[in-house]
Formats: sequence, C-alpha cells, structure tokens
Amino acid sequence: MKSVDSKLLLGLVVGYLAATDKREQLLEELNGVVGKVKEGFNSALAKYKEGKQEVVQATEEIVAE
Repeated sequence: MKSVDSKLLLGLVVGYLAATDKREQLLEELNGVVGKVKEGFNSALAKYKEGKQEVVQATEEIVAE
C-alpha cells in the first residue's frame, strides 16, 4: 500500500510541476529535499554498519575468551 501511495504522491507532484509557472524554483526545492533525504539515509546506514561492526567485535572478543 505504501508503494501505491508514494507513486500517487509522486505523480501529483510531477503533474503540478508540469502545470505551474514556478517549475524551476519548485524543482530546485524538491532537489534540495531529495538531497537531505539521501544524506539522512546514508547517515543512518553508516550508523547501522558501525553498530553492527561493534557487535561483531564484541562477539569475537567473547568467543576468544
């Protein structure tokens, strides 16, 4: 259901952009939002990987004892 909702929202945004006079400004703002979302995702992914590595190291230390 989320996929359908996101596709519908994206379709509405694209349709609005095609019909408006402020298309360039809105595209720049949308690109900014997308950039922030990507940064947030990459940051969360890096934190996950870091945490996972810490767990692996702790486990290896326990097993080595």
